[in-house]
Amino acid sequence: MFQGTIPGPMRSIVRETANQWPRGPVYVPCCGNFTIERSLAGMGFALHSSDVSIYTSAVGRWLTRQPVGIQLRDESRDELGWLADFLDDGVGTVATLMLGTRFLASVGREGLWHERVVRSYREQWKVKHAETVERLSGSDIELASYEVEDVRSWLQKVPRDAPVCSFPPFYGGGYEKLYEPLEAHFTWDAPEYEPLSDADVVGVLGAITDRSYWLTASNHNVPELHSYLRGVIKATPRAAPFYVYASEAPTRIVAPRQAIEPVKAPRLRKGDELVGPLTLSLLKPGQFNALRSRYLNPKIAPGTANLAVAVRDGGGRLLGVFAMAPSTFTPDEAYVLSDFAVAPTDYPRLSKLIVLAATSAEAQLLCQRAFSRRIRRVATTAFSNNPVSMKYRGLLRLNKRSPSNEDGWKFQLQYQGAMGQHTLAEALQTWAKRWGAQTTKTGV
Repeated sequence: MFQGTIPGPMRSIVRETANQWPRGPVYVPCCGNFTIERSLAGMGFALHSSDVSIYTSAVGRWLTRQPVGIQLRDESRDELGWLADFLDDGVGTVATLMLGTRFLASVGREGLWHERVVRSYREQWKVKHAETVERLSGSDIELASYEVEDVRSWLQKVPRDAPVCSFPPFYGGGYEKLYEPLEAHFTWDAPEYEPLSDADVVGVLGAITDRSYWLTASNHNVPELHSYLRGVIKATPRAAPFYVYASEAPTRIVAPRQAIEPVKAPRLRKGDELVGPLTLSLLKPGQFNALRSRYLNPKIAPGTANLAVAVRDGGGRLLGVFAMAPSTFTPDEAYVLSDFAVAPTDYPRLSKLIVLAATSAEAQLLCQRAFSRRIRRVATTAFSNNPVSMKYRGLLRLNKRSPSNEDGWKFQLQYQGAMGQHTLAEALQTWAKRWGAQTTKTGV
């Protein structure tokens, strides 16, 4: 119900740690999305929370039966006047803000996707709002108090013998940027405060840890707290690790685990000759995970595929795999999450055949069935130490080259191309003519 970026296992660690604390008041500064409060619900603590964001303050005030105090801005009434009837200074206002975090960023922006988002929410608003109110009304979170106050001043009022549990922002402008669309369209009695500087972060950490019972976590390793490191959480392969620090707590390590299933189809190997015709076979998620772990570059963080497909030759041997997901911003585009060839073989450019198969008319049909939409283009991202990807060169168009945001690579390359312009038979014919030469064999 509440939005949050804290991984699920973190809640279990919070609950396990707090079980050792004396029952009584617990103070939660920078409470954000109330992850800590949800974790401690029903444990007998009196929860006192504070924050400064519009979203958190709306929820916190409602949970403590205070007037929410948020209204639509006059300058936003032309575009969003239809929201006014749902702002009741209570649960209705909270539900409006929650739903607003999903579509307000698209209000007033050009582009078909943004227009569709806003139109969809407006057309379904009454139903969505009623459902959100119903879920909120069933919340089991109970707060003893909530205050709209900066963490630096609020912590000075917290009793020194009381436990403090907090996930303070360790980077500038995080929540400010997240809730910028809400601030743009709603007005409230926002507090005045300065964003946390590096020196402020050190001071906040000192105020949190200068007591007998405390817990904090960050997606940054904090050297000053190394002796209090109690856990490292990496919930998914692509997730940033969370570091858990506490006065006293069991040590925990959470690492991602992916389910794998065997793939019994034979693979093309050295000495095998590739023969037509090519065929496509759907893969189960576990089978895709197994093949990806075996053949994909380990430096590339894996993602979750909506559609995973095996490419096989006329002998039924596995040549490679491609995986697709529907594009988030372009309705008629499929995003290629992975494409790789099996190895080792006698064909050094076998990966180009997998790209051709992934952009074939047969692959297009599979995508359209899986995503329930017309697919006319594909896009993908390549990480490379070279300014171009030799795998996609001549097959897809390079749209953008930028410095890599992943360690171990110099360039991040954005590619795009048409889909469905050739069949699998034509793909094999093109590849065999241009790139299908086998490795030269020499004997002694």
